[in-house]
Amino acid sequence: MLPFAKTGDAGTTISHAVIPAGGRDRIRVQYISATSDKAGSLLTFRAAAETSTVLAVSAANQKVIGAAPYAGAAENDVVVLFSKGTGLALRGVVDEVDAEAKTITLKANLGVALAPGDTVHLMEAQGQIPVGAATKESNAPTVFSSLEGPIIVELDGTAACRINLVAGEIS
Repeated sequence: MLPFAKTGDAGTTISHAVIPAGGRDRIRVQYISATSDKAGSLLTFRAAAETSTVLAVSAANQKVIGAAPYAGAAENDVVVLFSKGTGLALRGVVDEVDAEAKTITLKANLGVALAPGDTVHLMEAQGQIPVGAATKESNAPTVFSSLEGPIIVELDGTAACRINLVAGEIS
């Protein structure tokens, strides 16, 4: 078991933390702390539902990924880009897909270069915890877990939100 602890980015309308996992790694979140200014804010846990393999080099400063779109790929899908070479995983949002050209285009530039064999994971919501306009902590042997692949924890807000800490283990 490999422990992890991550802080989410400071956001206005969304804060997120991506927990990378390669292959069949399982992630178990054991602690989370989040703060939001939105009365109805929610912590949303997303797990990988579909995966596509990168076929061509994609530079960090571009939006286009050389990968055949995963089944059902659509605009506004939340994805995790996983670089096997660096072990980094980043959140992205799909802008458009082209099955014929075998490309997935994101709304923003890639934050990491991708190489053939890296992966793009469609992330689907698997659970939520209400936070509200407050700081919420949850601590248990298992707050959330995934069977395999990366996870994203997201928190929404109106002007200020932050995932203060998410911690657990990867096995």
